[in-house]
Amino acid sequence: MKIWPDCIPCISRMALEVMRIVTKDEQLVSRFLTEILELKPLRGENYSITSPELTRDVWLKIEKFSGEKDPLRTKKNEQNRKALNIYPEAKEIIEKKSDPVAEALKLAILGNSIDSMVGMGEFTSEEIVKLLQESCINAKAVEQLKKKISKVRKIVYLGDNCGEVVFDRLFIETLRNFYHTEMIYITRTLPILNDALLEDALSIGMNEVAEVVENGIPEPLPGTMIEKVSEEVRDLIEDSNLVISKGLGNYDSLSEDEHLRGKISFLLRGKCYPSCAAHRVPLGSLIVHHF
Repeated sequence: MKIWPDCIPCISRMALEVMRIVTKDEQLVSRFLTEILELKPLRGENYSITSPELTRDVWLKIEKFSGEKDPLRTKKNEQNRKALNIYPEAKEIIEKKSDPVAEALKLAILGNSIDSMVGMGEFTSEEIVKLLQESCINAKAVEQLKKKISKVRKIVYLGDNCGEVVFDRLFIETLRNFYHTEMIYITRTLPILNDALLEDALSIGMNEVAEVVENGIPEPLPGTMIEKVSEEVRDLIEDSNLVISKGLGNYDSLSEDEHLRGKISFLLRGKCYPSCAAHRVPLGSLIVHHF
């Protein structure tokens, strides 16, 4: 999906907030803003680019002005720590549900709300139950995904954010209790926003439930583009029977790739007008989209 007008203020705001995390020098921040506003998509002069590609271009400017390759490292560690604190109670809640797979799926998508600018509080078990009960999801799409999973031998799972990666692990664990399929979890290679790297996935034990591989993309891209991934990952995707893709960044980049049509299912939360309008769902909806 290409950028919408809504993406311009959203990406600009993200860039400013990250810069203010790495520097207190407002003159530097002002010079940074002036430079990123030279990018045509941020001036509304080019809508033929995806959000991950535009975010990559802005991120390279952040690296240039801040000298930091991974400015959100501390935030990412904190998000994983807080999610791991929730994990035992969340797992117990899921295991008691009549349909653990559907509930673990919902929680994995809810985890997609943990973005780089939003902290995650210390949820209680009651709050987790309430979130699951109140979350809107298309039951038919969930059943379609379960049917797909039951028929495949290998799944490539494209990860997204830190914090969220813990609930991806819980979802994969739950799937392994019901289905016999090989799981490969793909992370980013280079730091971008709060997206999970290989070290983040290993730190929360993802390697205990899936093979973990980084995508090999040699640039800070908060999405997945098949032509940019490593040959190893391209082969894994080609050889898999199903690709599960988490998050809006992966959706924006991969929904442009007709080669994956019929093979990929997107899991994301409707966090903004473009994502909700594209899928005709209310804000905050949990989206399962079979491409």
